[in-house]
Amino acid sequence: MKNLIIAILFILTVNQVANASVIISNGLTHNLDLSSKTIKDGKVVLKNIGNKPQSIKIYFNDLVSDCSGKIDYVKAGENLESLYPFVSVNTSDYTLQPGEEYELSYRVDLTKNSLENGSLWVLLMVEVVDPISKSSSQGFEIGSKIRYAVQLIANIGQKNAESISFSNVKIGKDINDQRILEAAVKNDGKYMAIPVVNIQIFDDKGQKVKDLAVPSKKIYPRNCQNFVLPLADLPKGKYQAVLLAEYLEESIGVNIDLEI
Repeated sequence: MKNLIIAILFILTVNQVANASVIISNGLTHNLDLSSKTIKDGKVVLKNIGNKPQSIKIYFNDLVSDCSGKIDYVKAGENLESLYPFVSVNTSDYTLQPGEEYELSYRVDLTKNSLENGSLWVLLMVEVVDPISKSSSQGFEIGSKIRYAVQLIANIGQKNAESISFSNVKIGKDINDQRILEAAVKNDGKYMAIPVVNIQIFDDKGQKVKDLAVPSKKIYPRNCQNFVLPLADLPKGKYQAVLLAEYLEESIGVNIDLEI
């Protein structure tokens, strides 16, 4: 059975969105700034926009990403910085009636443990139990399910600038055979970082020919995110490039020789 995961990292096609009968109306990322030994309550607002009852089930996964670009959904609690041991929900399953809006409540309880300052995170998974569509192929029925991955992030203590670094910077090609620059950014700190990544490219005369920023991404502690910068519009020639990543007071850069 094909599972379609909806998260900040994934985008549904237009047809899949149109078929989704259960939606989340208050966002797929919940950032919680906490002090140690505190309790924080929150909610995920679900709505059935279809014309029939929809059953959902609730569970947790951990999310980890490495510098090769691999993203894994692993068993909750396997990640060393998992928020899973400290979070609970008010139900593990529910049936929404047509047009019903339901508040799924969660609680983050840090009162029972002494935790170091830093970021903890977990995915709260909301899965629509019934397939949203069926089709027949060679005698087999194929159903498509929707799973929402809501990122719950607890930032404990006073957040500060994180230690970030570049890894695996290389020239490659995208699925359309267009030239790109790929760069992985690693978070070596204790808090989630959201760096701004951009590239400045100069021709052999020192003239700036490109200044491009790419959309920011969350990078969890001891994790990486890959960034892709298009180079298809550069004419053939030799260039000097400066690749930059900035977050709060932290700024890193690397010089690159490019030949197109």
